[in-house]
Parts: sequence; structure tokens; C-alpha cells
Amino acid sequence: MTKLLPDELVGEFYGVGSVGDRSHDAPLEYVSRMRIPYAFTLPNLREEDMIRQFAALVPGFEREGNLIQDINLHTYREITESDLPLLPLEKSFGSLHQIVSKEKFEYFKTQQTAPASMCFSTRDKTGKQLISKSMFHFYASLMTRIAKGQRKHLNEHCDNLMLSQDDPALGFVIEIINKGDVSNLTLKHIMKVTDQIYPSDVIPGFHYCDDWRRLGSNGWHAIWNSKPKIAHLDVLAHPPEIDKGQAELINKFLEDGGGIALGVLPNRDDSLNGQISEVLHHNLIAALIAFQESGVSLDLLRPRCMISTQCGLYGASELLSKSIHFESSHFPAIYDEVFSELST
Repeated sequence: MTKLLPDELVGEFYGVGSVGDRSHDAPLEYVSRMRIPYAFTLPNLREEDMIRQFAALVPGFEREGNLIQDINLHTYREITESDLPLLPLEKSFGSLHQIVSKEKFEYFKTQQTAPASMCFSTRDKTGKQLISKSMFHFYASLMTRIAKGQRKHLNEHCDNLMLSQDDPALGFVIEIINKGDVSNLTLKHIMKVTDQIYPSDVIPGFHYCDDWRRLGSNGWHAIWNSKPKIAHLDVLAHPPEIDKGQAELINKFLEDGGGIALGVLPNRDDSLNGQISEVLHHNLIAALIAFQESGVSLDLLRPRCMISTQCGLYGASELLSKSIHFESSHFPAIYDEVFSELST
């Protein structure tokens, strides 16, 4: 039975991507020492906004205002008719350049925004969201080239690359499609094209920070029915209390090689009640019991899961961000302990 997640990474920390610091210095130090270092972003810096850091590569971006993408035919063709790699600038994605400047890692994770969220989050000069089949094709082309650029840039600095596509606005796009406001664009098409963005030699991941249980349309689920990948789920705000049908889809997803990064740790200081290890232990047990009671096999889950925060740590204090990363070396032991308790 194949699986994407290597055995040595089971129960390890999966960094979503953002931290609450205002400078790269401290996180560069603690992230680089992790089992799975990753390219992090600082949303407190305007240039590192998850839309802006990639859209800035397109001519005509923000000349007319905030997150305004002024696309003309020349620009459209310039992006879509080339397959040359593109790499975000250091001012837009500082850690991607800095963390690998002097080191090589066995595993490394990076991320980029998925094309559906790029469409939803940018507007033309009239203020209209750029949600259409043609603009989805434009952003899919852009993000495919950026994925190639990241892979090329990181090739000499890591033996194994994990690449996550972050799609926080996918739920809103689904709502727009279901209302009939967009023609010739379907959820199945979005996910099929999004899955084609991953380079063939990476461990693919997918992050959605809202209610993952509702990412379905006409009986088809965006995560469980698409390409196997490491799916990041917030199981605190959206606990795995699901119907039998979705549980069966998850089991099949796991059997086909997929994995889950369990968002069982709060990502804000005011939500962390207790020591990090204690909170992790408690929340992990609750999530696994909910999975099991819903019909998801713990035997399938155990060798296919990682530990994560609910979402990125952009809303956390610098101290909390640092503490979670330092404590992450203990996560696999806590993970094994919890599964042992549930099996007795």
C-alpha cells in the first residue's frame, strides 16, 4: 500500500507557512533547525501578503491600487504562452531565498497560493473580481511557472521537497460557481488544473483554512476526490464529525496514498489554554476519536498524519510562534503516545 508521507515524518510538525514575527531573523534561526524546515512568510510585511508576493511578478500589478491586476492581451500572452520558471523576488518571499543560502536539508517545505484564490483575491480596475475561466487559466499558468521556479531554486538545497498549494478562498469560489455567476468554470476543473501545477518530483500538499467538510459540489469533494496529497485540515474550529459518505471518501483517499496534516494546535495566544504539549495531547485525542466515530479508520490514519496548527501563525505572538517550533521536536512522541492510548 503506497503513501506519500515517508515513515520518518509521521507525527512531525507541518508548518503552514506564516509566522507572527516582523523580522526574518528569529524565525530563520528556529525554523532552519526543525525536522522539516520551511519557507515561511511574514504577513505583517505588506510585500509578503500571500497574494501580493506572487502577483507582483506580473506586469501591471497594483499600479492602479490595492490588489489590482491590470491585464492586457500582451501580459496575458506573456504569462500563458511561456513555460519558463518564475521565482518570487526576495523582497516578496524573503525566507525562500535566505533560509537555503548556506544549508542543505533532507526535507524542505514551501508553499504558494492556488489559482482559485488568486482569482478571487485580485480585481480589475473597475473592482470586479477576476473569477472566470480565462483568468483561472492565466493564474494557473502563472502558478505553474512559479512552482517550477521554486523547484529549480530549491533543487540543490534539499533532497526532498514538499510543496503545498494554499487555497483559502476556494469555498467562496465554489459559492460563486453554485450561484451560476461564473460560466464554464467548475470545481472539478479547478481541482484538476490545480493538481497539474505540482512538479512531478515533489510531495504535494493542500491547505484550506475554512470548513473543509463542505468543500463539495454535486456529490464530489475537492480534496478527497482529487489527487492524493497531504491535506491540511483545521480540526479544532471544524472537527472531523462527518457523515458516513465523507468518511468512506477519506478512507479511500488514505488508501490511495494521501495524508493529513492535523491542525490540532491553536494559532493564537488567547486560544492556547495550557502547555503546548498538554494541549496537543488533549486536542489530538479528541480529533482522532471524532474521526473514528465517524467511520474513518485509525489504522489508515496512524501512518499518514502530521501535526500542525489550525492555520498559519500570522495572528500569534512572536513568543508563541517560537515556542511551537521549539516544542515540535516532541510532537512525534506525543503522537505515538496518543495512538497507543487509543489502541488499548
